[in-house]
Order: sequence, then C-alpha cells, then structure tokens
Amino acid sequence: MLETIGQNGLSTGDGAGRRRILVFAAYYLPGYKSGGPIRSIANMVSFLSPYFDFYVVTRDRDATDAKTYPGVTPGVWCRVGSARVLYCSAVRTAIIRKAHREVRPDLILLNSFQDKFALIAMYLRRVGLFAGIPLLLAPRGEFSPGAMEIKGIKKRIYRQVARMIGLHQDLLWQATADREKEEILAAAPVCQLAPDSIFVAQNITGGPGLKAPHPLERPGLIKLVFISRISETKDLHFVLELLGHIQGKLRFDIFGPVAETDLAYWEKCKTLLTKLPDNIEAEYCGSLDHSKVHLVLQDHHFFVLPTRGENYCHAAVESFINGTPVILSDETPWTNLTEARAGFDIPLNDREGWIAAIQKCVGMDQQTYASFLDGAQEYSRRFSIEEGVEQHLEMFEAAMATRSTGHRKH
Repeated sequence: MLETIGQNGLSTGDGAGRRRILVFAAYYLPGYKSGGPIRSIANMVSFLSPYFDFYVVTRDRDATDAKTYPGVTPGVWCRVGSARVLYCSAVRTAIIRKAHREVRPDLILLNSFQDKFALIAMYLRRVGLFAGIPLLLAPRGEFSPGAMEIKGIKKRIYRQVARMIGLHQDLLWQATADREKEEILAAAPVCQLAPDSIFVAQNITGGPGLKAPHPLERPGLIKLVFISRISETKDLHFVLELLGHIQGKLRFDIFGPVAETDLAYWEKCKTLLTKLPDNIEAEYCGSLDHSKVHLVLQDHHFFVLPTRGENYCHAAVESFINGTPVILSDETPWTNLTEARAGFDIPLNDREGWIAAIQKCVGMDQQTYASFLDGAQEYSRRFSIEEGVEQHLEMFEAAMATRSTGHRKH
C-alpha cells in the first residue's frame, strides 16, 4: 500500500533519533519482475526496520514496463511497508541529490556495480557530495564468472576504466556468501581491495520450509517449472536444447518477464520451443506475481534453473522453502543437492549429466520422489532469518562506525 508523505520531502519528525539508511535500487516494491534483488531488499527492510529507518530511491515502474505503478507520483516520498520510498521516472543526478539532502543518511546502500544509480552516486561521491558518509555496495552476483561473460567486453572496459580512475576506491562491499566474496576479490574492481572491506551477510529469506502437497509422481511423467527473468544469464535455452533428448512425457512451464534488451534472446528460445518433440509439452506462461510463486512451485515436481551465476538465487531458496526439489547449475551457493536428496546441481558443461538428471526425474516413482520432497524441506532449514538479521546488523553497525574515522572498526 502506498501512502504519500508530503510534497516537500520528509517531515523533521520522521525517524528522529534513529539512524537512516538510504538505499538506491533499480527496482523495488510493488515490482516483482526483476526477481531476487527486490525480495532481498524488501526482506532486509522488513526485518531490520525495528533498528533503522530505511529510505529507498527507485524507478517508478517495474522491469520491462512502460507505465508507472498505479497511484505513484514521481518525486514524492511515500510509505511502502516499513520504508519511505521515492520513485523517479528517470535516474538523474537531481533525484539522488534530493534524496541525500532530505534524508541526511548515516549509510548509503547501492545494489549494483554498474547500473545508473551506482554510476551517478560514484560521480557525486567523487565531487564531494557524500563526504563522510559510508557507501556500501552489493553487486548481487554481477562478478560471478558466468555473469561477467555476458557482454563481457563492455563490462571489462568499464571495470578497467573505473579501476584506473579509482571510481570505487575506499568503498565497503557486501557479499551474500563466501563464494561471492572470492568473486569480488577476483574481479578486482579497485586497485587495492582489502578483504576486510567486504562483509559477508546472507540475504534474509522468509520462513521455514513447508511440507506442502505436490503432484503425485508417476514414472514416465514429470512437471518441471522455470521461474526467472528470460535472459541469457538464466540460460533457459540450455534446458530447451536438452529436452529433445528426454524419453517419456514431460510438461515444462516457463514463467518470467522479457525485457526489451532480451527480445533477441527470447526469439532464440521461442524457436527452440517450436522444435520440441511431441512427448514434451512446453508453454510460456508470462510473468508471475510473487504472491503466486508458492502455488506454482507446489503444482510442479521440480524447479529448474540452469543459471550462469547467482550470488544467492532467491528463486531456488523459495523452491526449497516450498518443499519443491530443484535442478540447478553449480553456479549458485546451493550445492551437494544430490547427497541431500534436495535435487541436483550440475555443471553447465556436463550436458549428459543434465540429461541424465532430468531423465531420472521422469522415471521416478512416488516413494523416491517423496524422499526428494523431504530432502528439499530439510535443506530449507539452512535459511535462517535470525542469522541473516544478525549478519546485517553487524555489517551496518561496522559500516556506520567508519563515518567518523574513515577506517573500518574491528
């Protein structure tokens, strides 16, 4: 629900005596089409709002949408859940200056290394706007090897130029797992990147695993689902190429938005859809509102995502929480799934391994499948809200402690 606060910014009484965190994010609630990052930020705001006041600056429309969210007036702060949100029709220097002036933040949180918000914020920091305010940047998987391969030349040039001019020097960084911390260090976005400038704070995921009803598993018939953005990073075409090798009946439902920049990739996927054999029934079902994700997951036997790289992979975590086993690439933090009987994690260069895993799912009987349902529910126990909240609290406290000294306190 959107609640307008006022035309002239924030009242001086808002958040009096509480520390303020200013968040810049490409997309935020009520959006859902950009997937995991929105959930990461929304959960962070929800669970940490008892400790800090959050102010979010974001676009006034969802990913792939041309129209503004209903009821939103760009440039006016409004209440969305536990945060105050400033929607903008275009990402410009003026909107970032306005947010900084009106919020007077104790910490600024960026949610991309290379989006327009981050680029403008880095420029404004360079000219002295954020003097003394710590900036914490969460790349959210942008430095994974698979993600860096896509438009790799352009990304490499930007990273090299930014490093040369010291654009991101002396930033603080957030990784969501030890694996992502190593990826940030390997990418070397600045000339001198100290390991202790990178905090590891896992995303805050909502709720323990559910033992929800799923379709009965009959050998020779399986229902798989893909829920993610239709983009080269998520590698949907990889699965479509493999399905022609599968024996038995298989239903494959595809959910996810298609951005204008991904239309050529989607055309490639649609061509593959037309070439599937008669035993494979596949359908594109459009975008899926987050409120319906659990219903779709529980209506399928396995969730499939052959992603090229994820720092956290919210979609897989939601699958575990809803008791749905998964078939993933090994480019997420969630591994050893076969041993846990929570699904499969397979390298993308092992096409035969992918075909064998999917064929195994097709041939499962109900008793075997039930053990995978139990395994997925058990695997979900590692996603602790309490641990995620504690790690974020420690990270924010340490980051804010640098404000007066300019150095991280241990």
